[in-house]
Amino acid sequence: MKKLIASAFIMFSSHTAHALELLVPAYFYPVDDGVAYWQTLAEAAPDVAITAILNPDSGPGAAFDGDYAAVANAFQAAGGRLIGYVYTGYGARSEALVKAEIDLYYAQYGVDGIFLDEVSNLAQHLGYYQSLHAYIKGGFERNHIVANPGTQTPESWLATADVLVTFESPAAEYAGYQPDAWTAVHDASRFAHLIYDVADADAMRAVIDTARAHNIGHVYVTDDRGDNPWDTLPSYWAAETAHAAAVPEPSAWAGLLAGLALIASRLTRRSRRGGH
Repeated sequence: MKKLIASAFIMFSSHTAHALELLVPAYFYPVDDGVAYWQTLAEAAPDVAITAILNPDSGPGAAFDGDYAAVANAFQAAGGRLIGYVYTGYGARSEALVKAEIDLYYAQYGVDGIFLDEVSNLAQHLGYYQSLHAYIKGGFERNHIVANPGTQTPESWLATADVLVTFESPAAEYAGYQPDAWTAVHDASRFAHLIYDVADADAMRAVIDTARAHNIGHVYVTDDRGDNPWDTLPSYWAAETAHAAAVPEPSAWAGLLAGLALIASRLTRRSRRGGH
């Protein structure tokens, strides 16, 4: 029993004990198939944690779009988290313009946070992203931030976002991916991977398992490819949500440990009584 409890504590303390979340670049316009994709996201939201990235026109667009607002509101009502896409030009885009687009997302679409894309991982740009972090966290009640360098990133970048995307590339490149050693000491919920051109459901499950082994708490895998591999949902979407949902919630592990501790306590008391 002691060995069993020790093993359970090891699993509970490991990063893979955390529930896996899906980070979906929902770059499909909400008409025809696009509406169906958004509806599918909303239908899955009660069963698996999903953050969807809203991207009307490489940002919020010049004008409010009622079609996007309708699907976005339905997705949030179903329990999904919605964040707005803003690109930063690898630290070269005007900070004032980026902040203006952030404001538009909150005013027009009522987002739950912001997805910062084209994020530089160079030290001279750290202050730029820290400033954006302070602006979002200080100005909005719902302020989840995902930053996307899409590659290896210095540890100091954890100060710029709640979640760092440290891989965004096709499956062929993921096979050789090795995370930076510093990521292993942080919670898996701080990291995300986006992997495309993954052929089938079996390959998808293998990729997700690899991501979990790399201490990744947010993932998205698709068989889409090309210039925009985020303009559809994968053909194996149902299998992906099922596999992601199979990762236990931390509360489930806590309940298991509490039960094992109670059993151990009772066995210990019995053992002591038997010794008198």
